[in-house]
Amino acid sequence: MNKLIKHKSIRKPAGFSLIELIVVLLIGSILLAWGVPNYRDFKVRKTVTDSTNELVYTLNFARAEAIRRGQTVRVRAKGAARNWETGANTLLINVAAANERLADLGAMPDGIEVTQGGAFVADINFDTLGGLANGSSTELRVENTTVSNAYRVIQVLPSGSIKVVRP
Repeated sequence: MNKLIKHKSIRKPAGFSLIELIVVLLIGSILLAWGVPNYRDFKVRKTVTDSTNELVYTLNFARAEAIRRGQTVRVRAKGAARNWETGANTLLINVAAANERLADLGAMPDGIEVTQGGAFVADINFDTLGGLANGSSTELRVENTTVSNAYRVIQVLPSGSIKVVRP
């Protein structure tokens, strides 16, 4: 008579082996080590872009107000040293009365430097047609020096048009 042999089923242990766990941790740490510096650079570049956009908005607003009101509008860096990092004021230049403040640009985030260059380094005045009152161009360089190529250049042309140049 044939006897049926009962086999005990061999059961695999549940969970991860130590080697599998070490491999997963190694891969995760490599990805983390690669991603963190890139994320920091991304945040710095985003801050530079946001600061540039705020300055461009302020300049475009001043130009539009000069055309709309038919008067000269000035964008002036704040502070006694006229430092662009501390922010800027947009002023309606009123000959008959005190200058009227139209808008304020707050201080730049930490680590952002703004330098003005070009044909003139002074207040930016838009005339009644939206052009620069002195007829020369200027540019503002917005940068963070801790990351290479983390800068934007805002060019204000004599016609009053505003361009952002990317690196």
